Amino acid sequence: GTPAKSNARLLDLVLRARELSIAGALVVLVVVTTIVNPRFLSAQGVEDIFLNASILALLAVGQAMVVITRNIDLSVGSVVGLVAFVAGDFASNTGQNVVVVLLVGLLIGAACGLVNGLLVSFCRVPALVVTLGTLYVIQGLGYYIAHGEQISASELPSSVLSLGNDAILGVPYLPIITVVIMLGIGYYLRSYSSGREYYAIGSNPEAARLAGVPIRRRVLTAYIISGLLAG
Repeated sequence: GTPAKSNARLLDLVLRARELSIAGALVVLVVVTTIVNPRFLSAQGVEDIFLNASILALLAVGQAMVVITRNIDLSVGSVVGLVAFVAGDFASNTGQNVVVVLLVGLLIGAACGLVNGLLVSFCRVPALVVTLGTLYVIQGLGYYIAHGEQISASELPSSVLSLGNDAILGVPYLPIITVVIMLGIGYYLRSYSSGREYYAIGSNPEAARLAGVPIRRRVLTAYIISGLLAG
């Protein structure tokens, strides 16, 4: 009957889901870790997991847009390090509020993404070569600027610290920001024709070009977004 067929289709869909193996591995990892350390799933432990995962998830969202276009961005880790010190140093020396500090970080990240995007999309240098090079360039720039110095939490304005410490209804700000950005970009890629063009580029660049897709502009935008989210 129809219910049996529907159940069969649902089971087939679940078994074919690529994310199922990842979810299964995650469940096993959480169970084993909890057995070894029962405090792993305490309130503080769960909060720390969300905070740490939020940063990686933001980077993954930006990286996904680049990967969808059949490219890669290896420099995001270096961008995070550079922005962390420069924005932190700016906040500690000027006492600016969190909005200004975030804008500084976004501008630096966008500039790094712009350089990567121009070299890949307009200069047609392979993405692996470009981003591997900028990885070391940005990393070296960060070392040069930092000169071995460190920035402690006590040096930062309270508004900047609140971004990582405060919460809404017990949920920290960072996971909320990450989920909102993730859903927004996911909706754009799925529901807008310009978003679907990223998939067309990754699927078949030549066919996308013949169909009138602005490949260079889309690839450049993907790198800028990746840089922005790293920033």
